[in-house]
Parts: sequence; C-alpha cells; structure tokens
Amino acid sequence: MNRKNSRTAIELGLSAIAPLCLCLGVTPTVLAQSAEVISLKTLGYNRSIVLSGVNPAVEISVPAPRGGLDPSKSFMELKLEPSSVLNENSSVRLLVYGEPMKVISVKSLLANPVVKLPIPPLPAGESYINVSIQPYLFITNDTRRDIPTGNLFLKVNKDSFFQITPQYTDNSIDGFFKSFYKQIDLVVPNQLNRDRAEVALWLYSVLAYQFREYQIPILWRWGTAPATPGSAQVVLHNDPNGPDVERRGTVLRVRANPRAVQSLAADFYQPALVGRGLTLESVDTFRPRANIQSRSFQELGVRNSVIRMSAGTQSLPLQFDLAQLGGRPQNLDLALNATFTPTYGQQGERLTAQVYLNNTLIQSYNLQDKTVLKTTLALPTNLLQRTNNLEVMFAYAPNEGGGANKPTGEVIVQLDRESFLSWSGYQGPTGTLSDLPHVFLQPGQLVIDTSRPSLLAATAYLLGAISRLGQQPVFPQLVDAASVRDWSNLPKDQLDRPPTWRLMAIAPQTHALPAPVRLNEGTFEIFNPVNQKLLLQAQPTDPFGILQYFNYQNTPTLWLSWWGLEPAMAEQLGQALGDPRTLLASQLDGNVVTATDSRRVQIWDLGDRTLQVNYPGARSWQIFWQRYVNPLIVVGLILGGFVAWRIYQRVGRSPGATATAANPVEKAKKL
Repeated sequence: MNRKNSRTAIELGLSAIAPLCLCLGVTPTVLAQSAEVISLKTLGYNRSIVLSGVNPAVEISVPAPRGGLDPSKSFMELKLEPSSVLNENSSVRLLVYGEPMKVISVKSLLANPVVKLPIPPLPAGESYINVSIQPYLFITNDTRRDIPTGNLFLKVNKDSFFQITPQYTDNSIDGFFKSFYKQIDLVVPNQLNRDRAEVALWLYSVLAYQFREYQIPILWRWGTAPATPGSAQVVLHNDPNGPDVERRGTVLRVRANPRAVQSLAADFYQPALVGRGLTLESVDTFRPRANIQSRSFQELGVRNSVIRMSAGTQSLPLQFDLAQLGGRPQNLDLALNATFTPTYGQQGERLTAQVYLNNTLIQSYNLQDKTVLKTTLALPTNLLQRTNNLEVMFAYAPNEGGGANKPTGEVIVQLDRESFLSWSGYQGPTGTLSDLPHVFLQPGQLVIDTSRPSLLAATAYLLGAISRLGQQPVFPQLVDAASVRDWSNLPKDQLDRPPTWRLMAIAPQTHALPAPVRLNEGTFEIFNPVNQKLLLQAQPTDPFGILQYFNYQNTPTLWLSWWGLEPAMAEQLGQALGDPRTLLASQLDGNVVTATDSRRVQIWDLGDRTLQVNYPGARSWQIFWQRYVNPLIVVGLILGGFVAWRIYQRVGRSPGATATAANPVEKAKKL
C-alpha cells in the first residue's frame, strides 16, 4: 500500500515542532481540550456488571487518547452497590494499569456507592486505560457457608463512566475512529450511479466495522445534513481537489472511489494515517479473513488468564462467535492447558474444574494433588449458537481450619492462552437467520433497485449489522436491479462464478421469488398449524418492512423489501437491525423478520413443521386439510354412523323376528 500525506504540521507554520506533532498525530495549536465522557453502555454493557463470589474481578478498558492523557482532568466515576448483608469489613480494591490505587470498605460503599477514581499518567507503551475492580466479600468467618447463600455479590452500576481529557487535540484520521460520538452521519450525494452507490455501501460497512466495539448509531443521510451536537459526519464526495481522505475536526471527507474506502479498512498503525489528509496512489485489494482450522484463546480475545482464590468458585470465560471460526464447525475440539498451585487432598483441600459450553456442563476434573491440567475434549456442535460462551470454572474448598478472615492458603490458576479450539470442516447453511454473519463474510453480491433511495439506505444498515457482528468489513459487488433481464438466471460475479451469497433489495412485485412469504400473492396470513391460531394477517394496505432468508439458485439469499404502499418501511427495518444499541441483529433466528417500526419487530420461523403461511385468495388443499381435519373427521363419523343406521333399518333383521313372522304360515299349512 503506497500512500503520501497531503498535509503536515509544516503547512501550519510550526516547523520547529512538526516532527514531534507528526509522531503524536496531534495539532499543537489547541492545548485546552474538552473532556470525553465514555459510559459503560457506550462500551457495550447494556446491564450492570454483577460480581459474585468471595474474590471476583472485572477489567474495564478504553482506548487511550492519541494526543496524550491529561491526568489532572481525567477520572473514572464508579457506582459500586454491594449486597446489604455483607460484612462491613469486606473491601473492594481498585487498580489502574495493574497497580493498586484505592481500597474501599463495604461500610463506606453502603453509605455512599459513588467512587471517583483518578487516572494517573499513561505508562510508556500502554495504548489502553485499564481499570480493574477486585472485591473481597464475606458475611461470616466461614466463607464455605456464605457462598451457597448467593448473597456474596457486588454490582457495578451501568451508569459508571470514564471522563477522559487528552493533552492535545488528535486531528489524525486514526483519531477519528478512536473517538466516542453520540452519533455518526454518513452523508452521501443525492444522485448516485451504480459505481458510487457501491462505494457508499462499502463505506457504511467500513464505518460499522471501525466502531464495532461501541454502541454508536450510524445514520445514512442524503445530500447535505446539518451537524448534530456531539456527533460526527463522514462525507462521501466527488470533489476532484484535495486528498482522498481528509479529516476536518469531527468531519471526515472521503472521495467516492474504491481505493479510498478500502484504505479505511486497514489497520491504523501506519505513519501515513497519523496525518489529517491522505492521498492514495495505490491500495491492495481487501481480502476477507482466510478460513483456518484452529483458533487460540489469545486470538479469540482472552486477556486475563490468571485467577486467585481463597475459597469458592471462579471462572475464566471465553466468548466467541461463529464468524471468528469462519463458519459453523464440524468436530469441534478443545485443547485446554492450565497450571495451578498444588492442593492437598489429605489435608482436606479440594480443587475441581468444570468446562461449560453455553451453560451446559461438558466435563468435570478433579485437580487436587495435581499442578497441571492438560486435556483435549470434544465439544458438541449441536450446542453452538451465533455467539457462544465457553467457560472454565474452578472451585476451591480450603481445609476445615480455613475461614474468611484467616484462610489457610490461596490457589493461583494460570490458563495457557495458547489453549485452542480446532475443527475439521464446516457445516452448510442452516436456512435460518442464525447464518448471520458468518455465511455473509465472503465475497457476495447485492441486487438493488438503485432508483429507490430507501432501499440503498436499508441495504447499508443491513451490511453494517453484518460487518459489526463479523468484525470485518464486507465489499460485495453491486448489480442494479434494472439491468437484470432474466431473474431465473441472475448475474454471476466478476470471475463468472456464483456468488457466495446474495442480498436483494427490490420491490415486492419484481419477481416471483421462492421466498417463505410470496409478496406478489396479495393478502396473506401466518398461523400456527398445531392450534390453528392466527398470528398475523396482512392486507395489501398494511405497511411494514420484511426481510426473508431462503436459498435461490443454490445461493443463500436475503431479500429485503416491504409490504403495503410505503417503501420507506424497508429502510426502517434495516435501521432497526443495524442499530448497535438494540443488539437485535445478534438475536435473529427463523427465516422471516417483519417490522411495523423500529420498536415493533417480529421474527418468524416459517417452515413445514413450524408456522405456516396461507393465501386466502389461493386454494391450498394441504392447508385446508390441516385446518379442518378434526371437524371433517367428526362430520365423517356422524355421517358414517347415520348411513350405517339407515342401512341397518332397511336390511337388518333379527332371528327372533324372522321366526315369529314365519309362525302364521306354518299354522296355516297345518290347518
């Protein structure tokens, strides 16, 4: 990748300190900086953090400002809420950069739960501000009796926040993506041809990828949009003058060409991106993440692999999603290595380990009288979900002489971060939206009616959801729906191969696609075939957006459209799925999603053995039979019984009646 800076600090007339400012990526003309407030919710904590046990711990980190840290104006405000039954001598230790800063008693927290923790200067080589919260909790002098009560806990309220003040303003391109905004507006030109529409969609995918760790909404805007206080703007432009990428405070200007957008998907540790402007001579084509057959714990994000226990249980959780594994694996194995201080069973100590996958116990180990755990076990793939929690839990019970204030010992467990997951291959698509995002991270194709602005915006939001969940940008090829002549044979990719996946954003009447809901049939209804309960009845004028997932021409296909007379409903559905604050996209299952607005989203599983679709205007003998089979059986039994009774009345005669009727004749003959 060859790049050159279009602006440097020298252009500002500061040649004496330009080298230093270029290294720091700052503009030294502004020294009085505004503080940046970063809440736990912005960091992805939708709920308060609950720490349970005798000595649990949690680490919270935020990126350090590239312009340096002003420690006199930077702090973290914590709201710590302990259990009301804890012993007042219980305590909480607060560490910054791994060094103890404060020790607070539970007694003081019960009186005032708000703690203001100053943040010292950033150590050399640190790129994150790291705060660790380590409570030591007990109720009585015997923690073995305290643990089963469930009352050993401390809550870190989600209203806790960092206030970070940089030493210097960071006006670099890299700094733009390290900032926290209330909102980001992607402003695109009103008129977009096919190529520029494709670049605009790519740019939204890149923005969702760059801000994937934070709950910052990214809105698609047309033309010129006024800046919202506390928000940032990314402007896609066609101006031939100036650099390809340029930052102007909270505004990032990007020229509408593929290389400029793809350059923003690269890692931002390159000298060229320290500056405020960037002109690209060439850029390597972005390549999606290669599929591999194993992932170490370190690659999956494990940072803290050491736990200390005086009693009770502690766990080392590992969260991973299918996108990190490249798909839904087959024959998934766990190679687990851990070392720990010895425990002596003869002296009454007990140490065990359990492995859980998505809250299901997989294996248990007795570790007393040992110092190493080295094992390989198979993980059941039927338990895998889109996002998974692999948890290694250690439980330690000291000898009988141990207590809360006078423990006889401490166990230290070190989990080897080179432990890994391995697999032998991949399963195919499930046919449900749980295939998001891992199926859609390879090269794909967009088929969009570009004449409808709402469909472009809806597609952008959906691509953003895929990029955020998959933690990598996607750059699919765009095909204008107006150029498609044969819908039964859609275009292939640039290498004349079928695309790995398709995302279609077209009108409901464009083509009779084999979707779960046929939108060109008119009125439809969704019902439960078991109890015949009607769940949804859609008239032609009822407006809502609809997303469907199905297989079309041997290709996994997403179809984003609308029902009724308002195409903007498709955009509302896309925006609801792409909003990082709701986490809705990570909860999708089934194969159909409908939304009347951003707050009323329904997910349906429409298949042969689940919910079904009926079209009142068309006759379906199968649905008619399913719906009325019980009444028909009852009517058939009644009619059958009635016919049998009538036949019996006409034909049936009892032997006694026949003999009685024959007696007069016999008597006449005798006479």
